[in-house]
Amino acid sequence: MADGKTRGGVEFDHRQLDRVERRFWRDIWESVPGDLAAERGVEVRDFGPVQASVATALRGVGMMNLVLGATAPGAVGDGYLAAATEWAQARGVAHYVPVTPGLPETEPAERWLADNGFAPGYAWMKFARDVHPPRFAVPADIEVVELTDGEQEPFGMIAATGFGLPAWAAVFFADLPERDDWRCYVAHIDGETQACAAMLVDGDLAELGIAATLESARGRGCQRALLHRRILDAAAAGCRTLFVETGERVPDRPSASYRNILRAGFEEAYLRPNWTRPG
Repeated sequence: MADGKTRGGVEFDHRQLDRVERRFWRDIWESVPGDLAAERGVEVRDFGPVQASVATALRGVGMMNLVLGATAPGAVGDGYLAAATEWAQARGVAHYVPVTPGLPETEPAERWLADNGFAPGYAWMKFARDVHPPRFAVPADIEVVELTDGEQEPFGMIAATGFGLPAWAAVFFADLPERDDWRCYVAHIDGETQACAAMLVDGDLAELGIAATLESARGRGCQRALLHRRILDAAAAGCRTLFVETGERVPDRPSASYRNILRAGFEEAYLRPNWTRPG
């Protein structure tokens, strides 16, 4: 499945990582109950290989309004990227268009976006690793619990709170523990739920995400413990490649998640600019 790129001791294929990412976000969008989706303008739509997901009630939150697949074959030439961005624009959201580097379609996608009023903004770094056992310690006072249903713990609320989203946005994440191929976890300190994280297992790939910690527990090591558990569980599930993403490291944006990911044995794979249309 590799395209010759190696990071974190594993080869990976850009297109396969992009494919799993589209599924990751589609599952999140499709978890929202239909009545609330209609009320909050939560929609996901395919335009050929391009997937657009929007939430008009979160119109200014780029990470919750995405157009994915800009570098898929045919995305530019067959007009799918144009159709997807026009659809998102018509819904009045400030959407991100991540552009994966190193593909034949990368330069045409960047040229089309620039020609149509988009500019590259804050980027996301993709990391990769294999499933060698974790070599980092986790705090002894943190208990990690895997969830079996959405009512077991306030998984969705912790995610929404940690990401700075309104309380209603918990519905994007609350039912993920019940979806096929998802593994969802919480971290307890002194019996209190303080953090959450998830993993989507797709064949021999696993995407890690939805990592959030309540402010009162930040700096205690919850996310290190959650990374440790997911790495072990991904290996047990037969995965070969793990990947995760967080914002790029820049001087005015300190990132504990970036440091935790590197400590967990992931290596920087590639940076993806998020193209946006200013206005």
